[in-house]
Amino acid sequence: MMDRILFVDDEVNILDGFRVNLRKDYQVETADGPEAGLAALAGGESYAVVVSDLRMPGMDGIEFLSRVRQQTPNAVRVMLTGHGDYATAMEAVNRGHIFRFLEKPCPLPLLKSTLRDAVRQHKLVVAERELLQKTLKGTIELISEIISLVNPEAFGRSQRILRYVRYFVEQKDLRKDAWRYDLAAMLCQLGCLTLPEGALEKINKGRDLTPEEKQLYDMHPFIGANLLARIPRLDEIARMVSYQEKGFDGSGVPHDELQGEEIPLGGRMLKLALDFDRELGRHETPGKAFLALEESAGLYDPELLYYLESLLGVEARFAVRDAPLGELRDGMILYADVLSDSGLLLVRKGIEVTSVLRNRLESYVRMGRVAAPFKVLDPLTPGV
Repeated sequence: MMDRILFVDDEVNILDGFRVNLRKDYQVETADGPEAGLAALAGGESYAVVVSDLRMPGMDGIEFLSRVRQQTPNAVRVMLTGHGDYATAMEAVNRGHIFRFLEKPCPLPLLKSTLRDAVRQHKLVVAERELLQKTLKGTIELISEIISLVNPEAFGRSQRILRYVRYFVEQKDLRKDAWRYDLAAMLCQLGCLTLPEGALEKINKGRDLTPEEKQLYDMHPFIGANLLARIPRLDEIARMVSYQEKGFDGSGVPHDELQGEEIPLGGRMLKLALDFDRELGRHETPGKAFLALEESAGLYDPELLYYLESLLGVEARFAVRDAPLGELRDGMILYADVLSDSGLLLVRKGIEVTSVLRNRLESYVRMGRVAAPFKVLDPLTPGV
């Protein structure tokens, strides 16, 4: 399969010349101006090389190729310049955006030689990236396997955390960098391998740690982060892990001056997810666990706390249960329609329980038209 090359210029005759002279060597595509070039990239096509003119109306070649670099970093970028544009062209090269620049009109042999070098560079970049990705993937799988064997509690906790982190990523539309947050969640418990046996089980079940266990637990984010920082390309993930016990208000570890949105987003996600998972071990329902977090709401990113509440739905504020007639009380909400034995709608769901409604339901039960219990939303009480 021939390599794909995209030429971008605002002069149609020049584009036609590229197409005619290079069609036997490459799969040549052209775009009449920078906007058309960006549209071609947005269409999902992959190119080995993108060649752009420097002087174009609306957007110059430097800006265009900078945006190409953001959209398709694997594509090698070449710039065509007119006479007198050398200073600008050299600036583009020095900024690292451009592989090579050529003067217009460019002799065909020189153009072909440059394209061969650019295609070769593209293949080297792709091969190196694939090698790094495979190496990184294998390393992560190995670490995860070690965690699962050495400390199943830590592994299980990281898998639960992953669910919440993925939801936060989806809500914040961070799909492009989702793999980073996935890795942070999967590896956030790496430092827990140094904890004494049973310590993490205590945390998961909501029991207090001994002073020695607490000291070791406070150190686990740093231990995990230091281990991850030794792996190429995991510096950012290591930083997320190091801030997983840092409160949004600046409290917690590490003891630095960062607070609020200065704290890495991944660290804020892990903090909320880990604390919610811990509260689940102390309370019998997700709603009560969430209310426990709200009592210390300053520790958490308010936007992420809102997303967690959205994920839990009614469970964040209510317990869904079946209530006998004698346990119905003001403030409860009917969670299901009340139907007669013949299927007739007597009371629609969503109605708040009052003394009037209780009397009405009592009459229906006494007449044998309905049978208790009634499915209700029972408001949760903070701290209970």
